[in-house]
Amino acid sequence: MRFILLSVVVALLSFSLGTRAMEPDWQRLESDSLNTLVDLIKLDTSQPAGNEYLATDYLGKRLKAEGVDFKTFEAKTGRTNIVARIKGNGSKRPLLLLGHTDVVTVEPENWSFDPFGGTVKNGKIFGRGAADDKGIVAVSLEVLLALHRNKVPLDRDVIFLGVADEEGGGGLGITYMVENHFEEIAAEFALNEGGRGSIDPSTGKYVNFSIGTAEKTPRRARLLASGTAGHGSVPTRDNAIGAIARAVARLVDTPLKMELNETTRTFFRRLAETRPEAEASVYRDILKPNPDLATQAKLQDINPAFFSIIRTSVVPTIINGGYQRNVIPSSAGATLDIRALPGADPEQLWEELRAIIDDDSIQIIPMKVTRPAHDPAPLQNDMFRAFEDILTERHPGAVVLPSMLTGATDSAQLRAAGIAAYGFGPGVVLGDNNGIHGNDEYLRVEPYFEYLRLMWLLTNQVAGSH
Repeated sequence: MRFILLSVVVALLSFSLGTRAMEPDWQRLESDSLNTLVDLIKLDTSQPAGNEYLATDYLGKRLKAEGVDFKTFEAKTGRTNIVARIKGNGSKRPLLLLGHTDVVTVEPENWSFDPFGGTVKNGKIFGRGAADDKGIVAVSLEVLLALHRNKVPLDRDVIFLGVADEEGGGGLGITYMVENHFEEIAAEFALNEGGRGSIDPSTGKYVNFSIGTAEKTPRRARLLASGTAGHGSVPTRDNAIGAIARAVARLVDTPLKMELNETTRTFFRRLAETRPEAEASVYRDILKPNPDLATQAKLQDINPAFFSIIRTSVVPTIINGGYQRNVIPSSAGATLDIRALPGADPEQLWEELRAIIDDDSIQIIPMKVTRPAHDPAPLQNDMFRAFEDILTERHPGAVVLPSMLTGATDSAQLRAAGIAAYGFGPGVVLGDNNGIHGNDEYLRVEPYFEYLRLMWLLTNQVAGSH
């Protein structure tokens, strides 16, 4: 009996010590993550040149210093992708942690500071890429290194991917990797950009977490009208500018049919359960069968993006036509930024647009598609359950919202290839304009560190051996 009790005590002590050994040195991990982000910001990897090799050279040195093997892949000289892998026991399929190393270009004269300075001041990290997307790259790298450093036993391989060309549509990055080196990044789940926590500025507490489980597919098109050129003093029936104006007006005034999927249905249901009654009643009405357009339009008053995520959106962004005030031009055109719901049939989409325009003289010319159609990531699996478990445990009262992005990310290519990709990034204080794709981009330090902790916990729950 005494031997059995002693064995139990030793086993419990060993378990406790083992668990404690797997907890990282948080002071070091936070410091390393901050320094890595600053170092990455200082590397000018802005489009269209990209020059992502600057980032992958740096990341490769960091991996090599820790004894982690890595590979690099180039679709074009200098447009480099980097992959590193920590092996698990293989009982489950891998987990992929990724972020893109390219950034959008800057207009330095419109910035209050050096966009590639990486300044840390007043609780913020300043610079192009701080929020989009080098913070996610830095944390993904540091989590991988911490797993390796702490010798965490894993059921899954954990793969790190620093990918090029996301801001250009992914042709030289994720598309190239999926089409040419898929075996290097094949995984069951992926964690990428495309979600965030929302922080109440008055309390500092997280009120919700948006987890990107779906996104709309860019399917841009150009409208073209032709007519008879002539003198501006003589009206004609086939004025090309008039035809384009009518076509654009009809598209603006006639939204496409509303459609909910698992992500948006769960999104509005959870909002209806947690928001004030004035809002909640709108969400409940949206969840009813066949809500009318007036009901749908109420979403625009709450948040214009909510109106967008329930339908394929068609937004005119450019109109071209004419070259002199007294000349009727022979042609005119318009560009449409179309964001299709997941799984939308493009041929059916063009037919619907032709029916709305109702003018056979207007041509619809589809533009190049950079993101593939795909199904949303599931809400019933180990990855999404980990989000719900960990986020609500660390932040009681915060609501986990599966969300559909109106924009596009590399998750589209991953989901189309069969990888359940989820968007999750550092928290943002409600009301903040942190300059993503604009001027004076920054990321708050404390939400960045909390994101690091959450990524560590998520990775351990989903990939760790239990």
